[in-house]
Amino acid sequence: MPRSTRIRSTHSGSGGIVMDVDRGRMFSLNASGSAMFELLGKGLAEETIIGELAARFEIPASLAQQDLDEFRKTLHRHALVPGAAGGTRE
Repeated sequence: MPRSTRIRSTHSGSGGIVMDVDRGRMFSLNASGSAMFELLGKGLAEETIIGELAARFEIPASLAQQDLDEFRKTLHRHALVPGAAGGTRE
């Protein structure tokens, strides 16, 4: 799947925004989506991400896994992969 070469994002405690500069599209993220995007962008192991999400949002690890799987599918569908070549974070 082709990836955007210019993905920019900004995050706060209440959510975030991801922009695909190449396609002129912007996506709004809630707090959990923003956290997932940032953690994925750091290249952390899946188990580490799940543990962080479970602790941060006080949810079972199984739910964090489901949310992460769904979020990844959505990112791939929109070609918004954190850390894609040339991507930057603002």
